[in-house]
Amino acid sequence: MKLLIEHCDLLDPRAPRTRSARADQSILVDGMRITAIGDAADIAMQAQNQPGLQVIDGRHHLAIPGLISAHTHSPENFLRGAVERDPLEPWLVWLYGTCGQHTARDHYLAAAMSAIEMLLSGCTGSLDHLWHGGPWSYDILDSTMQAYRDSGIRATVAPMFDDHDYVLDAGDALGHDLRASVYGIAHGADDAARRAVLLDNLDIFDDWMTDWQGEANGRLQTFLGPGAGQLVTAECLRMTLDLARKHGAGMHMHCVETRVQDYCIRRAHEGRTVIQWMYDEGVLGPDVTLPHSVWIRSEADLDHLAKTGAIPVHNPAANLKLGSGLMALREMLDHGITVAIGVDGACSNDNQNMFESVKLAALAHNLKSYDPKTWISAKEAVDAATVGGAAAMLLKGEVGVLQAGKLADIVLLDEHSPVLSPMNDAYNMLAYCGGSAAVKHVIVNGEHVVKDGRIITFDAAAIAQEFRERVDHFPFRHEIDDRTKKDVKICYAFWWDVMNRVSNGE
Repeated sequence: MKLLIEHCDLLDPRAPRTRSARADQSILVDGMRITAIGDAADIAMQAQNQPGLQVIDGRHHLAIPGLISAHTHSPENFLRGAVERDPLEPWLVWLYGTCGQHTARDHYLAAAMSAIEMLLSGCTGSLDHLWHGGPWSYDILDSTMQAYRDSGIRATVAPMFDDHDYVLDAGDALGHDLRASVYGIAHGADDAARRAVLLDNLDIFDDWMTDWQGEANGRLQTFLGPGAGQLVTAECLRMTLDLARKHGAGMHMHCVETRVQDYCIRRAHEGRTVIQWMYDEGVLGPDVTLPHSVWIRSEADLDHLAKTGAIPVHNPAANLKLGSGLMALREMLDHGITVAIGVDGACSNDNQNMFESVKLAALAHNLKSYDPKTWISAKEAVDAATVGGAAAMLLKGEVGVLQAGKLADIVLLDEHSPVLSPMNDAYNMLAYCGGSAAVKHVIVNGEHVVKDGRIITFDAAAIAQEFRERVDHFPFRHEIDDRTKKDVKICYAFWWDVMNRVSNGE
């Protein structure tokens, strides 16, 4: 596809801070890449007599790199707005008890709905930490990839798995019967049985990655997603990285989202934090993304992240809703650590709107310090959602910026929209004013995906209708059973016990 975006304003970090954009620019796209970008008159000369050239009138529009969500869980789209006022551990027990079984078609619909919301709100890339309430099968993974292929979004899918639950071990030690809960039954088989399941899963993932890695002209990627630091052994992580690197892929794993997780990990690893443990085991690197990373505080851990290039992913909306805390974002940036931003799943956010997550990342940390010099700037937040997201998807230098030679992931925002009027400093407007309502055109990998505010790749309305018709199938839409209520109560007792211990310095 050959495409000319003419006479737009262009987000530019080199422009004066009173504007942060260059006026009357044009962008020429040929195939998947930007071939030229600059003054409209100069680009018009280059675009002359090009057959098949499609033209977008960019007047009164701001062109920005597409935002990238570096962490979500697409199945949670069915569960948005379903629960509140629960911390993560009891929330997880509720989720296990009420999420039900997803068919392959359910996964297609959930991923498609995630893509629809993201594209319409200016997000061109998503890293989906995919969970499934049952044993993995190829058709589940295949359906998810088909949804992302059909939507036109750039997507990386990382299926979740684990092999040992150190939270259950802590529950045993403290006298809480978590193993009998719906959550514990899913995680509590003996190590030999869980290792057998792990090996079976890795075989399925190997076949899936062989078929899907780099499909749709490189728009689709397959990562591996071990569940979390408190759910895996070092051997599991080593096997994961071996398989991921075989396919030129990455590893995506939840990292100390809560103080309970941090406690359980330190208890299991002779007092070592998750970062110290992973560093000692040699399983950190630039192909490792660590969503949440809330309870990383020590200079040693920050140094390990900086040295290895592992990428924390900030999920401010979910961390606020679940009361998990806020990552040490300023300290990470000051250590030169690349940080990305994610929306997280729609049951803990409860949306897939990256502009909202950028705003929270820019503002939530202001309460941590009285010194305004330590607050997160608008540009730092936007960079995390673009440049940082590109690094998380192993596309550093390929997306996240608007430059000649880069992949064409471009969003055009209507500057006459109420949310962007008047257009003052562009970075401030993007971070604080919210641009999702102003999205007019979205180009992904050189393909026009959203045109005049409508998705043109597939029938989004029909997908949304089928999605709504399917939702009553799931248990969470009905009265919660007594078993789940009891399990949640038991988990709350465990949660309070651990929180009191860590509050007292344990």
